Amino acid sequence: MPHPNGKTNAVPSKPEWEPASPGLWFYNWRIWLEARRRLDRALAPLELRSREFWLLSLAGAGNLSQHEIADLSGCDPSSLVAVLDALERRGWLRRQRNPRDRRMQWVQRTLAGDRLFTKALPRAKRAEAQQLAVLSAAHQRQLVAAMRKLVPISK
Repeated sequence: MPHPNGKTNAVPSKPEWEPASPGLWFYNWRIWLEARRRLDRALAPLELRSREFWLLSLAGAGNLSQHEIADLSGCDPSSLVAVLDALERRGWLRRQRNPRDRRMQWVQRTLAGDRLFTKALPRAKRAEAQQLAVLSAAHQRQLVAAMRKLVPISK
């Protein structure tokens, strides 16, 4: 209906999304939420959370900077510091200044962190296997292969 000043009262259209047929992002998010729930439950006896597990995993790869760990983990650098501080207080990680660039800190797993990660990894693998158990072995391989194509991993 035209407005008295000649303009129409157009109602902005709603974005089209059909909840009955969500796409990749929706399913990816739901898969991750379930994976995190399963991983947290599997790691609880070790007093370890999924985020801490992933940080221990990354730190075990060698001398990575806090910045690199933030990029690889998807953690905001400012919130990552608090998590690293807690892991360091528990004796699982250590930070060391890069002798060539004092502004950079390397993050490394300690011996205690290595022992914890050695206990945590089989639990994480079991949680993953339980989540994937609804798929045949062939479908599991296909899923992982497709996901590798979707996630560029820089080296």
